[in-house]
Amino acid sequence: MPNLLLSTLGTTPDIIEETIGVFNYDDNVDFYRNNEHVQVMRKELKCIDEVWLVSTDQRHKGLPNGKQILNAKESYDYICQNCAKYGASIRMFVLDGIADIASTHEARAFHDLLLRAVAFAHQSKDDGKLYLSLACGRKTMSTDMQDAAYIFGCNNLLHVLGDKKEDAAPMLMGALPPNEALKPQNVRFGAEPLLRCPPSTDYLSDIEQQKLKSQHFFTSYYLNETETRSNFHILYTLPPSKIEQLKNDRIGLNPKMQKQELAWLKRLPKSDLHCHLGGVLTPAELVRVSDMHSWKLEEFCYANPGYMRYYRSNMKANFQKFAKAGWKETVREIADDLGVPRYAVSAPLLQQFEGNEEELKRLWYGACCDEMKFCGIGIERYEQLGDLQGSNLLDDIFGLERTLALLLNRCYEEHVKYIEIRCSPLNYVNSEIPVQLVVNLICRVLEKAYPEVEASLIFIISRHRDDMSRQYVELVKQMSADPLFKKYFRGFDLAGNESAKTPEKLRDSFMDILKECYSITIHAGETEEVESIWQAVYHLNAERVGHGLKLLNNEDLLTKFLERGIAVEMCPSSNFQIVGFRDNYFEKETAHLPEYSLKAYLDRELKVSVNTDDPGISLTDMTHELHKAARMTKGGLSKWDILQLVCNGFRSAFYPYKQKKQLIRKVETEIGELIKKDKL
Repeated sequence: MPNLLLSTLGTTPDIIEETIGVFNYDDNVDFYRNNEHVQVMRKELKCIDEVWLVSTDQRHKGLPNGKQILNAKESYDYICQNCAKYGASIRMFVLDGIADIASTHEARAFHDLLLRAVAFAHQSKDDGKLYLSLACGRKTMSTDMQDAAYIFGCNNLLHVLGDKKEDAAPMLMGALPPNEALKPQNVRFGAEPLLRCPPSTDYLSDIEQQKLKSQHFFTSYYLNETETRSNFHILYTLPPSKIEQLKNDRIGLNPKMQKQELAWLKRLPKSDLHCHLGGVLTPAELVRVSDMHSWKLEEFCYANPGYMRYYRSNMKANFQKFAKAGWKETVREIADDLGVPRYAVSAPLLQQFEGNEEELKRLWYGACCDEMKFCGIGIERYEQLGDLQGSNLLDDIFGLERTLALLLNRCYEEHVKYIEIRCSPLNYVNSEIPVQLVVNLICRVLEKAYPEVEASLIFIISRHRDDMSRQYVELVKQMSADPLFKKYFRGFDLAGNESAKTPEKLRDSFMDILKECYSITIHAGETEEVESIWQAVYHLNAERVGHGLKLLNNEDLLTKFLERGIAVEMCPSSNFQIVGFRDNYFEKETAHLPEYSLKAYLDRELKVSVNTDDPGISLTDMTHELHKAARMTKGGLSKWDILQLVCNGFRSAFYPYKQKKQLIRKVETEIGELIKKDKL
């Protein structure tokens, strides 16, 4: 079980004595005896049994005593004689016919020989130690030795500083593990102490090919500088062929493949960081939630004759009148006149569609029932489509509870493992339920609904309400002693029409939030220009930006996103419906529209994620959002891109650090199970 020291050999063979002397010594020959640093180093080193040298075929050398070395044999004899006192045998591997490294080919040939020598040393040392030295030879030789150390590993890497023997200053650079992602071939050499080795680059080329492939393995990923953004770690344990398949398989190009692609996407664990509670109900779910109010509405009828007359009026005619006059405003006006909550006015209008929910969808969405016509309709028209829900149904305990339950059930069915729910509890209050009760109810539903779905709560501050930030800060302070609230509350979102008020004008009203260090996400760059995004970052310290569609228009700002790790929450369906972008399924119809910026953000390594926004209004879910993102990308998205988007979502979550690590670990485990079942 020999202990080996392997070094390159340059034009100064005396350095070999300085190197061996670090390991092997006695009182008669130890020129390091007065070097306390070396004495300490020796405590972690073993004596050397063999010294292996890798050298070019040097033909001459002037030594301090004037002696000339005329060939490799004389160089070998000189070193053996000079180092005999250390008791270690000497072997030399000579690159035959190459006296010096003067070309790229010669440099590669030497690199090849050194790698083979180190590989052979690993095969030969059994349980002995292997030490590698950078002390001798050209700088290219030292670089080659470092490369060999990173590939094969060693028990310690040594360097010797100083130009003269008496100034020698050894230093240990530590042990290195082998690169488990590489599987170098075994090599063979003859038994002669001086071996002449013909030049070759085959072994080096094989290692280089393996390095290229090993960029896809987690064990060596962080040695790769070609891609700084990492996907799920477990993906880098896949065979290179599988990784290439994930990078080549594309989604969102062929309508005939949609069903198969959606099934693949649905299996993935997902997150949803941008979801408004006031826009989660589909037309069918609106009817289900309105039915929760039936017994309460009867109570209003008995206690309020005016309401009884309204309740018994022609609801179908009322529906059409409200829709024409402005649903939200009309509901609020009648509720105020009758002295009842808003849900008491809107629920009867929706109940008439029980069993005929498609008619409700057709009446309400009109031309927007056609996916292509539900494109580029603008923010005002889009928000009108949400007037059936939101505070018109959520200002009631039962409606609020049922809405949350439906949302979390959808998350469970779509394998959404984490969701951040944005809501406006100040908008859900009435004379019967104060805001504290509203928030407590939301937290209790999150606590008991689905253990498989982890959730967080974000309060929405509307741009047109300057006083809301102060009110919400006070609310958070009042609720801070509630353990459930502390468990689920994460931060604030600034939402609403971007043209209503800029982040710059809201800075003073946001100051209390900034002082409390809450997490902040800002709607910006959806309908306004990139200046809106800049203000969100520099005036309100946004950690995430909702939509951020115009970020490519400011290169410096994009760079700042990368440097600060600011995330972008994109919502493909609502972006398509409000702004309008190209879609591979409607190639001719959308050719005049701009390209969606999501893939450009991915390529630039931004932390961009895909989310639902208002899934009930947009008639979508997380599975379809990922598919829509692929459809809105020229050439589609690869499965690897999809997994990167999913990974970005979890990493961008407003979730406590330790809990986020555990969550990502669970998600990695699920992806591992999909890999095992060959469903990835």
